[in-house]
Amino acid sequence: MESEKTSVKDMNTKATENKGFLSLSLFLLLQGQFISIMGDMVYEIALGFWVLAFTGSPALMGTLMATSLLPGVLLAPFAGVVVDRSSRKKLMILTDMIRGITIILVAVTAIMGLLQLWMVFLAGVILGIGGAFFGPAAMSVLPQMVPQNKLTNANSLFGIANTGADILGNSLGGILYVLIGAPLMFLINGISFIISGISISLAKIPKNKTSEITSQNFISDLTKSLGFIWKLKGLFYIMILFSIFSFLVHIAVVLLIPLFQFTPGLGAAKYGIAVACFTAGMFLGMIVLSAMAIHPSKRAALMLVSLCISNLCLVLFALTTDFYLMSFLLLIAGISESVVNVFILSSIQSVVPDDMMGKIMGLVGTVTMALIPLAMITGGILAEFFPIRTIFLVCFLASFVVFVNLFFIPSVRKFINFDPSTQSIADLT
Repeated sequence: MESEKTSVKDMNTKATENKGFLSLSLFLLLQGQFISIMGDMVYEIALGFWVLAFTGSPALMGTLMATSLLPGVLLAPFAGVVVDRSSRKKLMILTDMIRGITIILVAVTAIMGLLQLWMVFLAGVILGIGGAFFGPAAMSVLPQMVPQNKLTNANSLFGIANTGADILGNSLGGILYVLIGAPLMFLINGISFIISGISISLAKIPKNKTSEITSQNFISDLTKSLGFIWKLKGLFYIMILFSIFSFLVHIAVVLLIPLFQFTPGLGAAKYGIAVACFTAGMFLGMIVLSAMAIHPSKRAALMLVSLCISNLCLVLFALTTDFYLMSFLLLIAGISESVVNVFILSSIQSVVPDDMMGKIMGLVGTVTMALIPLAMITGGILAEFFPIRTIFLVCFLASFVVFVNLFFIPSVRKFINFDPSTQSIADLT
């Protein structure tokens, strides 16, 4: 009798693993993500150039962007607990609607000529809070909607949608800023959030277990999640080194807009094209990954090669002034970055139990993003005293040194190469 039960279980598991992962609900989720992210890209470009035009200060622009990220960094671990104990679908819809209404109000105020800097800062805080809840919820529902052995393909598909939105948003953003100005671009982003919320409301997303949130289980959940990460040394080291890596990279990233704004022959339109090349590279990389069946044992080696290529391209980007070469280097860097992002996300989703997914994603987001607001402020301040290209070069060289060290840690390689079909979490502790 026991063997018959085991046989039936194995047959059901096999059937689940072999079924396709594309569905109408997954498409609706993808559509909502695509439209929302495209609106975000348009908004960020408009906001960056609007702040520069309004203040003329890269430091203030960096501070504004940091303010938008800070709530997400601070709230992410607490948001993760809420995500795991609440309806993830309702949470995503609510945060989309709040963010949409907020940006529409900013747009209306800007169209009326009444927009002030403090209003933009306040809107940034609201966007950050919404993102702190939306991000872990979105990452948590995906493992519920697709089989384990299709997670890499599904994450690649989401990556295709996200980077496709980046391409369109960045390509159009610089041009739209010249043609219609920042206020109408703000309005586009507000509407995109509303459309995203509607799309998610129409999707059939499996219900997760919900329960009352109290101070006691809140602390218990956080403690359990921290203990889980501490035991998984590979994930712990990835989070710490990613935090340092993100700090160095975002010092440079925040200065991309000033670089194009203040460099003769570049400007807003070419900024959009250059950044679109990076996301186009990610788009191409994720198309390939979504169609390929890469064995987990090969992930760490492919990630190391991809990181070396990506950082080399970014170092060369800092050394050249030729726009076409800059764009080509960003394209290759984007292809390489797609491999890193998809493999790490798939490894986390393969290892973490569903009832802990929101909390772990929240903690991962907090640690890896913790220094980004400081990086943006630092980048803006450094640009007041040093040439932007020099800052780029130093940051990309330092980030390369930091990240290469990651692959000399055995527990990290084991985590990235984790195969849920043949291994258990015990193999990683």
